[in-house]
Amino acid sequence: MFNRILVPLDGSRFASRALRYATELAHRFGAEIILIQVVKPTTPILATTGMMPGVVESPTLAELTVQAAFTEDRRNTTRAKRYLSGKVRAIKSRDIKTSYQVIVGDPARVIRELSKKKHIDLVVMTSHGKSGLKRVIMGSVADEVIRESKVSVLIARPRS
Repeated sequence: MFNRILVPLDGSRFASRALRYATELAHRFGAEIILIQVVKPTTPILATTGMMPGVVESPTLAELTVQAAFTEDRRNTTRAKRYLSGKVRAIKSRDIKTSYQVIVGDPARVIRELSKKKHIDLVVMTSHGKSGLKRVIMGSVADEVIRESKVSVLIARPRS
Protein backbone atom coordinates (compact mmCIF):
# COMPACT_ATOMS: atom_id res chain seq x y z
CA MET A 1 0.00 0.00 0.00
CA PHE A 2 2.74 2.48 0.96
CA ASN A 3 6.15 2.21 -0.69
CA ARG A 4 7.58 5.67 -0.04
CA ILE A 5 6.76 7.88 2.93
CA LEU A 6 7.86 11.52 3.09
CA VAL A 7 8.36 13.05 6.54
CA PRO A 8 8.94 16.82 6.63
CA LEU A 9 10.77 17.91 9.78
CA ASP A 10 11.58 21.41 10.97
CA GLY A 11 14.00 20.54 13.77
CA SER A 12 11.45 20.83 16.55
CA ARG A 13 10.69 18.06 19.04
CA PHE A 14 7.03 18.31 18.10
CA ALA A 15 7.69 17.71 14.38
CA SER A 16 9.77 14.65 15.28
CA ARG A 17 6.59 13.03 16.62
CA ALA A 18 5.66 12.31 13.00
CA LEU A 19 8.53 9.81 12.92
CA ARG A 20 6.68 7.52 15.33
CA TYR A 21 3.82 7.14 12.86
CA ALA A 22 6.05 6.98 9.78
CA THR A 23 8.36 4.29 11.18
CA GLU A 24 5.42 2.14 12.28
CA LEU A 25 3.84 2.38 8.82
CA ALA A 26 7.18 1.78 7.08
CA HIS A 27 7.81 -1.28 9.21
CA ARG A 28 4.35 -2.73 8.51
CA PHE A 29 4.41 -2.06 4.75
CA GLY A 30 8.14 -2.44 4.07
CA ALA A 31 8.18 1.18 2.93
CA GLU A 32 11.08 3.57 2.53
CA ILE A 33 11.14 6.78 4.55
CA ILE A 34 12.45 10.00 3.06
CA LEU A 35 13.08 12.78 5.55
CA ILE A 36 13.10 16.37 4.37
CA GLN A 37 13.86 19.65 6.00
CA VAL A 38 12.99 22.75 4.01
CA VAL A 39 15.12 25.73 4.95
CA LYS A 40 13.31 28.99 4.37
CA PRO A 41 15.63 31.29 2.41
CA THR A 42 17.08 34.23 4.29
CA THR A 43 15.74 37.43 2.77
CA PRO A 44 18.39 40.09 2.37
CA ILE A 45 17.17 43.42 3.71
CA LEU A 46 18.47 46.13 1.45
CA ALA A 47 18.44 49.74 2.57
CA THR A 48 16.86 51.96 -0.02
CA THR A 49 17.33 55.68 -0.34
CA GLY A 50 14.70 57.57 1.60
CA MET A 51 13.55 54.60 3.68
CA MET A 52 16.02 55.27 6.46
CA PRO A 53 17.31 58.81 7.01
CA GLY A 54 21.05 59.03 6.50
CA VAL A 55 21.33 55.61 4.79
CA VAL A 56 22.22 55.64 1.13
CA GLU A 57 22.00 52.48 -0.92
CA SER A 58 25.29 51.40 -2.40
CA PRO A 59 26.21 48.46 -4.60
CA THR A 60 28.80 47.35 -2.03
CA LEU A 61 26.25 47.36 0.80
CA ALA A 62 23.76 45.47 -1.36
CA GLU A 63 26.38 42.86 -2.28
CA LEU A 64 27.44 42.40 1.35
CA THR A 65 23.82 42.01 2.45
CA VAL A 66 23.09 39.39 -0.21
CA GLN A 67 26.32 37.54 0.63
CA ALA A 68 25.37 37.50 4.34
CA ALA A 69 21.99 35.97 3.41
CA PHE A 70 23.68 33.23 1.34
CA THR A 71 26.06 32.50 4.21
CA GLU A 72 23.14 32.19 6.63
CA ASP A 73 21.36 29.81 4.22
CA ARG A 74 24.49 27.62 4.03
CA ARG A 75 24.76 27.60 7.83
CA ASN A 76 21.08 26.63 8.21
CA THR A 77 21.45 23.92 5.56
CA THR A 78 24.48 22.44 7.34
CA ARG A 79 22.56 22.38 10.64
CA ALA A 80 19.61 20.67 8.95
CA LYS A 81 21.84 18.00 7.38
CA ARG A 82 23.43 17.23 10.74
CA TYR A 83 19.98 16.98 12.38
CA LEU A 84 18.53 14.73 9.68
CA SER A 85 21.56 12.44 9.48
CA GLY A 86 21.05 11.64 13.18
CA LYS A 87 17.40 10.81 12.55
CA VAL A 88 18.35 8.61 9.58
CA ARG A 89 20.81 6.61 11.72
CA ALA A 90 18.11 5.98 14.33
CA ILE A 91 15.56 4.85 11.73
CA LYS A 92 18.05 2.64 9.86
CA SER A 93 18.82 0.88 13.14
CA ARG A 94 15.24 -0.45 12.88
CA ASP A 95 16.04 -1.94 9.44
CA ILE A 96 13.99 0.64 7.55
CA LYS A 97 15.37 2.06 4.32
CA THR A 98 15.81 5.79 4.94
CA SER A 99 17.32 8.82 3.24
CA TYR A 100 17.12 12.58 3.64
CA GLN A 101 17.17 15.81 1.69
CA VAL A 102 17.64 19.43 2.68
CA ILE A 103 16.21 22.00 0.28
CA VAL A 104 16.10 25.79 0.49
CA GLY A 105 12.69 27.14 -0.50
CA ASP A 106 9.04 27.51 0.44
CA PRO A 107 8.16 24.54 2.67
CA ALA A 108 4.69 23.67 1.36
CA ARG A 109 5.68 24.06 -2.29
CA VAL A 110 8.86 22.00 -1.85
CA ILE A 111 6.96 19.21 -0.05
CA ARG A 112 4.39 19.04 -2.87
CA GLU A 113 7.03 19.08 -5.61
CA LEU A 114 9.22 16.46 -3.92
CA SER A 115 6.17 14.24 -3.38
CA LYS A 116 5.56 14.23 -7.10
CA LYS A 117 9.22 13.88 -8.12
CA LYS A 118 9.95 11.00 -5.70
CA HIS A 119 6.61 9.20 -6.28
CA ILE A 120 5.63 9.52 -2.62
CA ASP A 121 2.61 7.51 -1.46
CA LEU A 122 2.12 9.21 1.91
CA VAL A 123 3.25 12.40 3.64
CA VAL A 124 3.40 12.14 7.43
CA MET A 125 3.74 15.45 9.25
CA THR A 126 2.64 17.39 12.28
CA SER A 127 0.41 20.41 12.63
CA HIS A 128 0.87 22.89 15.45
CA GLY A 129 -2.89 23.23 15.69
CA LYS A 130 -3.06 26.97 15.01
CA SER A 131 -6.53 28.25 14.37
CA GLY A 132 -8.40 31.43 13.67
CA LEU A 133 -6.50 34.68 13.28
CA LYS A 134 -3.14 33.16 14.23
CA ARG A 135 -3.40 30.69 11.31
CA VAL A 136 -4.51 33.41 8.88
CA ILE A 137 -1.57 35.62 9.82
CA MET A 138 1.14 32.98 10.18
CA GLY A 139 -0.17 30.45 7.69
CA SER A 140 0.12 26.72 8.06
CA VAL A 141 2.44 24.53 6.02
CA ALA A 142 0.40 21.46 6.95
CA ASP A 143 -2.83 23.16 5.90
CA GLU A 144 -1.40 24.11 2.51
CA VAL A 145 0.04 20.63 1.94
CA ILE A 146 -3.33 19.05 2.78
CA ARG A 147 -5.22 21.36 0.42
CA GLU A 148 -2.81 21.20 -2.53
CA SER A 149 -1.16 17.77 -2.33
CA LYS A 150 -1.99 15.01 -4.79
CA VAL A 151 -0.97 12.29 -2.29
CA SER A 152 -2.39 11.16 1.03
CA VAL A 153 -1.34 13.18 4.08
CA LEU A 154 -1.33 11.92 7.67
CA ILE A 155 -1.32 14.74 10.23
CA ALA A 156 -0.30 14.32 13.86
CA ARG A 157 -1.89 17.05 15.98
CA PRO A 158 -0.73 18.33 19.37
CA ARG A 159 -2.20 16.69 22.43
CA SER A 160 -5.08 18.66 23.97
